[in-house]
Amino acid sequence: MRNALLILLALLVLGAIAKGGTLLHSFAVAFDMFCQDLIWDAPIGVTISSRAGLAAQRGTTWPAKVVNFIMRNPNHCEFAIAADIARAKRALQILGD
Repeated sequence: MRNALLILLALLVLGAIAKGGTLLHSFAVAFDMFCQDLIWDAPIGVTISSRAGLAAQRGTTWPAKVVNFIMRNPNHCEFAIAADIARAKRALQILGD
């Protein structure tokens, strides 16, 4: 569990450093999803930030507070949910062609 928490922290720091739309940001998001699937058997395509935001919507707010603080944006988890949805819609468009 300690290793999982260290990986989570490293992913969040990497994401905080990377700017949206850059190669580093894309790598951080992809690595985030990979580690989640590897460690927690999370749904594919859902980031840690989105999972924290979904937990907050269901009443467990501390994960989103931590992620939002690290990312220096009080709405980061909400934006992450929207970004994950948009990414899934783009994938469906590609797969439907």
